[in-house]
Amino acid sequence: MAPKLSFQLKLLFNETVVDNWSNWQYAGADAVEQTTQQKAKLIATKRDNSNGSFSFPASMLTATLMLEGSDGPVPPNLTLQGVHDLKTNDETGSVSSASPEFAAYRGGAFTFAAKKGILTIYPAG
Repeated sequence: MAPKLSFQLKLLFNETVVDNWSNWQYAGADAVEQTTQQKAKLIATKRDNSNGSFSFPASMLTATLMLEGSDGPVPPNLTLQGVHDLKTNDETGSVSSASPEFAAYRGGAFTFAAKKGILTIYPAG
């Protein structure tokens, strides 16, 4: 069974773009896997789902983690989808797609503990 992955994230940017219905947030981070010291980059999109009198406690989230050091033109990667809690900035969800190297993680869960800056990804099953 594949091991859980635990990445320490260092935020590079977090930009908000406003549209007619609310806003989008785009975030990027450097990441280091805590056991192997493998370096990665993370890019995320968050939608703040509120407008006027309508609001939600969380926003939808899509993030892609791309590991550095591959020989090919496309880096090994994992795409995460879930929710971003608007009060704590914590995130939860699952791995929606992955490159062949990470096939064991497709369908696995992930958590992000914002205060610690730790992204944990679990294999499926």
